[in-house]
Amino acid sequence: MLDSLFRRVRSKRRGACASPLEGENRPAAVLHAPDGATLAFRPDLIAELTHEHRLLESGFASLMAAHRSGDVESCIFRLRAFTNLLRAHLLKENLQVYRYLRHALPSGHAAAARTAALRMEMQEIGRTLNAFTNAYLGATWNEERRRQLGRDLREIGLILAQRIVTEERALYPLYLPPDRY
Repeated sequence: MLDSLFRRVRSKRRGACASPLEGENRPAAVLHAPDGATLAFRPDLIAELTHEHRLLESGFASLMAAHRSGDVESCIFRLRAFTNLLRAHLLKENLQVYRYLRHALPSGHAAAARTAALRMEMQEIGRTLNAFTNAYLGATWNEERRRQLGRDLREIGLILAQRIVTEERALYPLYLPPDRY
């Protein structure tokens, strides 16, 4: 199991070191924020985030399977992996989608208010995730804790599924090149 994980990590590192193909994942246009920051529109960003949603769903399914099997070590490993993936995803959305939209959408526009509300909700999800992982990764495991994890995972699964639907239907369609606003 670890051999395949290490192969994937090494493969990703090699890919990260390679120079990008011409035009690949380069900003198509930029937006200039009032504070002087340059915010790049990335044409492939939504495809990346949607792909990460599929990885999150898969990682969560693996975590649930590990929990159902009763394998505590596997469960902890998968919980850490899921948490790391989700944190990276939330950070990318925060820095690249929400920040861009905050400056791209006209103030007073209904979509700007909706985006601000989604961002606050996303930040609350991040805080909930931190509390959740701290409660389980730093704790002593026993049968009661394992049963509680099952209940909490069901809740987290519902939140994750709903959030993915909301982002893909309501948030991601708002991410457009600056000349489209």
